[in-house]
Amino acid sequence: MGLFSLCCYNRAMKNLFAIKNVLIYLMVSALFLPLAFAEPVSDLYKTVVPVSGQDANERLRAMRIGLEKVLVKVTGDSQVLLKMGGADAFSNAKRYVTQYGYVSSRNPLVETPSGSPEIGLSLSFAESSINRLLRRYQLQIWPSDRPGLLVWAVIDDPVVGKNFVSAETLPVALEALQALMDDRGAPLILPLLDLQDHQTVSVGDVWNLNPVKLAAAAKRYDTESWLALRLYKSSTGQWRGARLLNLNGDENLSTLAANSLSELMSQVVQEVVDSLASRYAYTPKLVNEELLVQVENIDNYKVFNQVVSYFESLEVVNHLSVDFVDDDRLGLRLYVEGDIDLLLNTLRRDRRLVELVDVAMPNSQIGAPVPAATMPVPEATMPASEAKMPASEESLPNPELTEPVQAASVPAVIKRYRFRWGGQ
Repeated sequence: MGLFSLCCYNRAMKNLFAIKNVLIYLMVSALFLPLAFAEPVSDLYKTVVPVSGQDANERLRAMRIGLEKVLVKVTGDSQVLLKMGGADAFSNAKRYVTQYGYVSSRNPLVETPSGSPEIGLSLSFAESSINRLLRRYQLQIWPSDRPGLLVWAVIDDPVVGKNFVSAETLPVALEALQALMDDRGAPLILPLLDLQDHQTVSVGDVWNLNPVKLAAAAKRYDTESWLALRLYKSSTGQWRGARLLNLNGDENLSTLAANSLSELMSQVVQEVVDSLASRYAYTPKLVNEELLVQVENIDNYKVFNQVVSYFESLEVVNHLSVDFVDDDRLGLRLYVEGDIDLLLNTLRRDRRLVELVDVAMPNSQIGAPVPAATMPVPEATMPASEAKMPASEESLPNPELTEPVQAASVPAVIKRYRFRWGGQ
C-alpha cells in the first residue's frame, strides 16, 4: 500500500471512529433524556406492607394498612382517612383484596440490623370496589396520568460543604425519596446533574432557592412542577432545611425540621404530593357533563380502537359513545364526571394529540337540539279558538300556552373540541 493510500486509509478510519463515537453519544444521551410528557402510573391499586410474620392476625392487620395506603395513593390526599371518619371499609379490608402473597421486602426509611430477614405482604386491591368506595364518600380521585415532579436537592455537610444530593453523595436520602414518592404513586424526575445542568444551575442557586435559575433549569425537563430542597444537620442532631415548590408558576415556600433524615423526607413528600395532587384531582360529580371531541387522522380500524381505548381509560370520563365517523374524522361524545379543564389539560399534555383551534362540526353530526321556544307548532295541533284568533289578539300572550313553553327544557350548549391524533 502506497504512502498516499495509507494516509487516506488512516484518515477514513479516524472519521469512522469519530462517527461511531458521536452515534454512541447520541444513543446514550437519548436513553437518559427525561420523558417530556406524563404517562399513566401503574400499580396504583397495589402495595407492599412490612409484616413480622405470616399468621392470620398479622395478615389482616397488613391488609388494613394496605387499604389505607392504596386510598391515599389513588386520591393523592394524605388526610383521606380522616375525611372518611372511620369508615366501615377498614373493619373488613380483606373483602377488597383480590390477591396477596409474601415477598422479600426492605424499608429504606427504617434502619434494621444487617442480615436480618425482612418480609412484606404484597397486596392487590379491586379497582372497581375501591372506586365505588371513593364515590360513596365523595372523595377526590387523582387520575393515573400524573405529571412528574423534578426535584433538586442540596445538602450542607460539615466536612465537604454544600453539594447536590445524588446516588454518589447521599444515596440514603435519594432512596428514601424514591420510596416515598413510589408509595404515593407520584412520578419522580431526578436531574441528570451533567455539564448542561451545571451550566444552568449551581449548588448555590438551589441552596438559595433561586426561582429564576431553577425555572430556567427545569425547562430542559419539560415539566410543569419542580421542587428545590436545602438540607443540613444542626449541632443538636436535628435535621433542618427549607423547600420551594413550583407548580406551573405558583410558588410555595416553607421550612422543615425533623429528628431524622427519613422523617424530614416523609414530611416533604406528604406536603408536596398533597399540593401536587390537589391540582389534578377531581371529586366525581353526581351529574356528568357532556362534551364533544372530534379526533382527526383516524385512517384505519387499529387507530380507531387506540383512540377509543385511550379516551375510555381516562378516569375523569365516566363513559363515552361514538357520535360519528366521517372519512378520517371520529366524533366522540364524552360524559365527564369531573372538571372539563382537568380533562383538557390531560389531553393537551399527551404528545399523541394536537389541539386544533378551528372547530368545524356540522350540526347534523352533533345532533344539536332546537330550543322548544323556536319550534313551529303545526296548525292541526292548535286549538280552534287560537287558529281563528284576530291579529290584534294574536300578539298578546296566551296564558294557556305560556306555562308549557316555560316548562320545556332548553338543552345547554355542548362544548366542542377538536384534536389531531399523532398515533405513537
